[in-house]
Amino acid sequence: MNSERVSTKERLLEVAEELFAERGVDATLVGDIVQGAGQRNPSALRYHFGSREGVLEAILQKHLSRVEERRTELFEQWSGPGPETVRDAVSLIVTPLVELLDSQSGRRHLQILAQSVHRFDQSQLDALSLSYPTMAATVRLMGRAIGQLPEAVIEERVRSVLQLTMTMLSVRARSLSTGSDIPLSAKVFEENLVAMVTAALTAPLSPEQS
Repeated sequence: MNSERVSTKERLLEVAEELFAERGVDATLVGDIVQGAGQRNPSALRYHFGSREGVLEAILQKHLSRVEERRTELFEQWSGPGPETVRDAVSLIVTPLVELLDSQSGRRHLQILAQSVHRFDQSQLDALSLSYPTMAATVRLMGRAIGQLPEAVIEERVRSVLQLTMTMLSVRARSLSTGSDIPLSAKVFEENLVAMVTAALTAPLSPEQS
């Protein structure tokens, strides 16, 4: 009985991930997920996840935990306390996410995460910081490495480049999934993304600050 419930839960999670990525989170109804998973009981999803938001959270947690593990490995490669330059900090954000492009499930996650990052309020962001400490540490390092800019400007830049990063990864993930033409190799794409984010973070507010 327990194995049957686990199987049903995993199937619901798989179908939800597929529909969220292809149709969009807001366009996917609970009934769509239940029907896609082959369940006759319309309350199956609510039984396992509580709501559509609950299954979305489960999908995000599944992948973000893996990204956290990978970023921890990258952190351990530093002999000191961590990266010292903006570019190094950006690489710690970008590299584990770029690696998700290698799998279909990872590509779906990137498309879902790009939609979700705009939905997070401050309390949810604070919760993410507690759940994924290397992500929070990297974001702090990125902000500190920018230099002499007003704190509000630094916060706005960090938030904006995270959204830019997720949008670019989502577009590439969809192109890979649909077989669309992709002009940049995986290596060049990652290097270009890191360079763009670094440039956006470090751009002076005015010529006088150069």
